[in-house]
Parts: sequence; structure tokens; C-alpha cells
Amino acid sequence: MIEGIEKAIDIVLSDLDSVTLHFLESCVSCGICAPFCPYTVAGPIYEPADKAEEMRYIYRKKMTIAGKVLGPLVGAKYPKDEKDLDRMVNMAYRCVNCRYCYQTCAFGIYSGKLVIMLRRILDKVGRTPSTLKYLQSVELSDSVLINDKVREKWEGILEEARKAIGKDLPLDKEGAEIVYLPWLVEAMLTPEVIVSTIKILDMVGANWTMPSEPLGFEPPMGVIVGDRESERKVFRRINSYMSKVGGKKALISHGGTPYMEMRFEMPFVMNERPPYEVVHVTEYLADLYEKGRIRIKKEENGKVTWHDPCKLARGSGVIEQPRILVKASTTNYEDLPRGTGMYSHCCGGGTGIALITCDGRKLIEEFTGEKIKPAEWEEKFCPPLEEDYKKAIKQKIDEISEINANIVVTGCSTCIYNINKGATLYDRDFQAVHIVQYLLDKIEVV
Repeated sequence: MIEGIEKAIDIVLSDLDSVTLHFLESCVSCGICAPFCPYTVAGPIYEPADKAEEMRYIYRKKMTIAGKVLGPLVGAKYPKDEKDLDRMVNMAYRCVNCRYCYQTCAFGIYSGKLVIMLRRILDKVGRTPSTLKYLQSVELSDSVLINDKVREKWEGILEEARKAIGKDLPLDKEGAEIVYLPWLVEAMLTPEVIVSTIKILDMVGANWTMPSEPLGFEPPMGVIVGDRESERKVFRRINSYMSKVGGKKALISHGGTPYMEMRFEMPFVMNERPPYEVVHVTEYLADLYEKGRIRIKKEENGKVTWHDPCKLARGSGVIEQPRILVKASTTNYEDLPRGTGMYSHCCGGGTGIALITCDGRKLIEEFTGEKIKPAEWEEKFCPPLEEDYKKAIKQKIDEISEINANIVVTGCSTCIYNINKGATLYDRDFQAVHIVQYLLDKIEVV
């Protein structure tokens, strides 16, 4: 028996509720979800039902009479050795938690939720990739600006924004209506998005503020690694800051994990509803546009499309607002052909996947100036993941190429990184940009 595994299983399964119980007990392995998972292309073993089955093995062994008596005969077992842990890690980290399995399941089963439970167990027995553990430690630090190199890069972004608007930034201002919350992952992947958002807020005359330091790396990292208490600590930090400055809206430009988790999961994790509204920048701008407070110049340009980030669209329902804005800006818009909105295909790198590839680790080391030492088991884990990640990206790259798009507008820094990486890998002539960067020179204040 793996050391600590029973205790880990007890902790994770103690949180069972009726909805998760349905996910665990109702799958009939029909395979309807399989074509929609971005990692099925890496092999049939990575179909959503098969990944979730790893958690069901454990559940049946722990919680069912048949499992306790008959064990493997009824698909009930605990991991018994390193080989089992290797398989579980491979399964847990071939899931981007894009929720497409949930969207397409005839029985309403969310396999991704079971994979997150699997990550929680793996975390408690020391099988979380070292890059994610490092980033979790960064997020739990007193300041995410962990050293002089990172602080210098953050201050450089703020200085660029000051020059762009020609005045000091209203940092940590109390009583502002809008609190813009940029994260350290944006400073690493898309610093221009932070500057562009600040320029737009100044341009439209918003009463706004922002933290002088980011409140998290990509909060909450706890949900990505499977650490519930870490998740709560980061949410407490954000809530404490929002309470201090008294903002009515938390404005977010990164439409990945932070937006969906703050808007929908934070009230349950904290057992309280925050006294402020969580708004993505596309929602904010679409509201200004529909109220006639801004105009958007329409241009004749190359073909433009919108990529729906999974957590923004399928996870949060922000689908029409970005299209209103992008369609107002161009005479040559076309939706992606294989699915949009709730049925959009994932870019392949969410929920930490892009960050734990070999290239992802190097990117983080270059940004922070600190070396991340992989565990011994990661030496055989990382290279195959890198190859599978590239296969997952290619599906999105091929979809964009089908309509010969020149510009891919989106609202998530992780999606921008993945799509542009894929365009480079597969020699395609298009670029992904954030919607605030794309609209910056097209917005006119009325």
C-alpha cells in the first residue's frame, strides 16, 4: 500500500455530496464525451470516462459493500505501487477541466470534477508536478513578487501603464467602484493586456483602482493542484483586499480559472456570498457599448474570429458579449467552424497543463529567475506530456486554419499563449490577441 494513501482517500471522500455521488455512480461508459475531450487525440485511454474511472476505483473500494468484498472483480481498488501512481498522474494531468464532457454527457456527469478529486489524492501523497507546487508556494507567499527580478518586471508593467495614461495609477484607492485584479500569470504571459486594460479604464473615465501587487499567481492555484485549504487562503486574501478598498466590482481580464472560480466557486468554498460583483472585461465593455457610452470603429481587415475560453464560455456563460464587441469592429468576422460558445473546443493547455510541460517550466524559470527541481518521477512524465499537449493544441490550430483567420481574439491569457505557441509549432499565419488589446485603438468614448 502507498504510504499515506488511505488518509488521503479518507480526506477527499469526506467531502462527498449528492451531486458528486451522481458523477461517481451513474456513468455507463457510453463514450459520447470522448470525441470532445482535447486529450482523446493522445490516445483512447485518455477518454473522460476512463480518466474519471481512476477515482471510481477508489470510491468503490472505500464506499461500497461490493467493492469491499469483491475488490477488482467489480472495479474496486486502491493504488498499490509506483506503477499505479504513474498511471494516475498521467490520467489526472491529461485533463484541462474544460467541462465539455459535462456539456455532452447524456446523464449530466462531470468527469473533470472527479479528475480534480484524483489530483487532491495525488497531492497528498506527493505526486503533484513540481512546477505547480512551486507556483502554489508563490501564491501563498506574503507577496507573489517573490524576488527582485519578478518585482522589477511587475514595476516595469506599471511604469509602462503610467506612461500610457500620462499620470499616476490609482493604486489601492479606497471607495473606487471598479477594482481591476490582474494576476501574476498575466504579467508573465500577456503583460500588454494589463497595460491595455488600464488604458481603457482611464479612457472611459472609470472610477477604478487596482492592487499595487497582484493578489495571486493564477488564483486559486489550490484548485489546480487539488489543495482545498490553499484555495481558501487565497480567496480570503482577495476578499480581504476587496473589503479594504470597498469596490463594487472585481474586474478581471484573465478569463480562465480565476474568473470562473471567483464568480461561481468562491461563495461555496468560503460559505459566504461576496458583497461585490465579479465581471470579465468583455462584460464590462459590452455593457458600456450597449448603453451608448462607447463606440467601436468598424474596420476592413483580415478575417477575424473569436475563440471561446472554456471557463469563460462553457463554465460561465460569457458568450454573446465578446461577439457583440468583435463584430462591431470588423467587416470580416467568422465564427470558428467546429463549435462555439458552450460547444467551443478547448485550446489544450488549461488547468495547469501548459505550465507543467517542459517548455512551461522553462518559461516560469526565465520569468522568476529561480530553478524548479523536478521530482525523479517527473523525468519520465514530462516528455510524453509535452507531445500529448502538442497534439491537443493542433486540433484548435487546425480549426482556426479551416476559415483562414488572420486574427484570433479571445479573453484568456492562457488561451493566447497556447494558440500562439501552436501557430508557431505548426507554421500557421495567424495571431491570438486579447480583446482589450484588439479593441484599444478602436474604442471611441461618446
